[in-house]
Amino acid sequence: MRTMPLAVWALVIAAFAMGADEFVVAGVVTEMANSLHVSLGAVGRFESAYALGVAIGAPLFTAIGSRVSRRFMLLATTGVFLAGNTLSLLGPTYDTILAGRLIAALAHGAFFGIAALFAAELVPTAKQGRAIATVFAGSTAATILGAPIGAAVGKALGWRATFGTLVLFGVLAAVGLILLIPKSIGRERARTVGHAHGHAHGEEADGAELDAHARMHMAANGGAPLRDQLRALRRPAVWIGLSTTLLGYGGVFTSYVYLAPQLTEATGLGKQWVTPMFLLFGIGLFAGNQLGGKLADRNLRLAPVVSIGALAVTLFALTLLIHNPITAALGLLAYGVAAFSVVAPLQLRVMQQAGDAPDIASAANISALTLGSALGIWLGGAAIDGGLGVTSVNWVGGLIATAGLALTLVSLRLDRIIAPDPFESEPIHLTHHH
Repeated sequence: MRTMPLAVWALVIAAFAMGADEFVVAGVVTEMANSLHVSLGAVGRFESAYALGVAIGAPLFTAIGSRVSRRFMLLATTGVFLAGNTLSLLGPTYDTILAGRLIAALAHGAFFGIAALFAAELVPTAKQGRAIATVFAGSTAATILGAPIGAAVGKALGWRATFGTLVLFGVLAAVGLILLIPKSIGRERARTVGHAHGHAHGEEADGAELDAHARMHMAANGGAPLRDQLRALRRPAVWIGLSTTLLGYGGVFTSYVYLAPQLTEATGLGKQWVTPMFLLFGIGLFAGNQLGGKLADRNLRLAPVVSIGALAVTLFALTLLIHNPITAALGLLAYGVAAFSVVAPLQLRVMQQAGDAPDIASAANISALTLGSALGIWLGGAAIDGGLGVTSVNWVGGLIATAGLALTLVSLRLDRIIAPDPFESEPIHLTHHH
């Protein structure tokens, strides 16, 4: 990594900022609610808006990107990120902050695909995989550190400073990209994210690997014509898979966004403990990310059952575990592991159902992931605002995940009735999506 061009490190900073934006509000939910004089559920809707923005922004920027250069798109997505978070930083009202969250999220999905392409073009062929993995290391670091940084800054300087931190990272990234990205690179029109995944094969040449969460941001390396890709979306199995993703992942953010008030109100911890607990949860996310990929590689039929089932059980258990500091810490670690262990199995399952036309199905599954997050956050907030208590978000998330598990079992049963699984005897590997 020491031999990577400075431009790659500018992409890493931007990737960290974009990744942190997905998690950062969870650390300052209580502070925002008190400052804006709204309920916890209302603040949760900031994250629902963010998830919706990701789902809307990916196809929107894909359409725009077909007409302009990738360099322009890279700077444009960074600019949109900055604009949205500046609006959240300075917005005087709830509605303006909500708009800022939506705007910032529009650039999220498109940025990672374009950044992967740029990283690959900035280095020799033998280092392309390592360059892509380096960029996504920024996103992985944000997964672990995003909420802790947001919580620490918010506790010390106020919740607006949390958004100020994102703006600062965004400015550093934008300046670095403008100064360091060669203008001779990226003149072609922005292509689909799937092309970037083709470069990832170069990672095998130098040992670098992308984790499951990084791959969630990248479509498959398929090359089927658009007509075949769209035809794949008409398959009932694909839609069952997408519905399974929406519900199976929907429980993840239902509890996560409201962790801070749970820790202070139910667990009885002081505010100084919120940041370490979020860090512990982030470590669990990292471990679950790796575990989910290995499960999917080993047995793609069983992996969704195990991962979603573990998520449901952990969420139900957390309803009780959260009331004691020691059991809460153990529960959060287990919750983090379960939360991201579902990503790779759900993504690859849908791609498998799409057969030899996985690109659009993969992109649709990312939308299902974000829409599931929005649904879970909204239902969790509704439970709190409805008087069920702050810990109710755990069993609400457990019910959502249980619905996803039931749909997974139905899907597996239908597979056996309709047609044998062509991949049952040969696992799909995360490094190869054909």
